Order: sequence, then structure tokens, then C-alpha cells
Amino acid sequence: MARPSNNFESSSLTVAFTPQIRQYLDDLTLKGTFGSSPSEAVRMIVNGAIENMLNGGALDRRKWIMNEGKLVLANN
Repeated sequence: MARPSNNFESSSLTVAFTPQIRQYLDDLTLKGTFGSSPSEAVRMIVNGAIENMLNGGALDRRKWIMNEGKLVLANN
């Protein structure tokens, strides 16, 4: 299943993994449950982990607004 298109600008981040972790990411990709590439699997895992931290209180949920077509952090 294709992921929905991203309505917001995204930024790239380079992360290095051990060969063992890379193999697990490849395994997730082959199963088809975590996207179609190791990069997409990492994106899905990080998104899920951050959502869990937000729900568990480890992170404070931020408020975002659209300002002149750009997503910006709202002033509290």
C-alpha cells in the first residue's frame, strides 16, 4: 500500500547503521509492512516511536500552524 503524499515540506537526515540493523530494515521491507525501502522503514519506525513518546508523556506535543503556506511552530 502506498503511503499518502506528504502535504508538508520534509528534510533529509543522514543516519548510519550497523550491517546487522540494515539487514533487519531490509527484512521489514521484504515483509511489506514497513514500506518499500529501508529508508521508508526507518521513517515509519521513527514516526511510530515519536508518537508513542508523545502519548506516553516523554515529549510535549507541539502546536503547528500554516503561515504563508509554510508549517511553523505556533506561539504558546
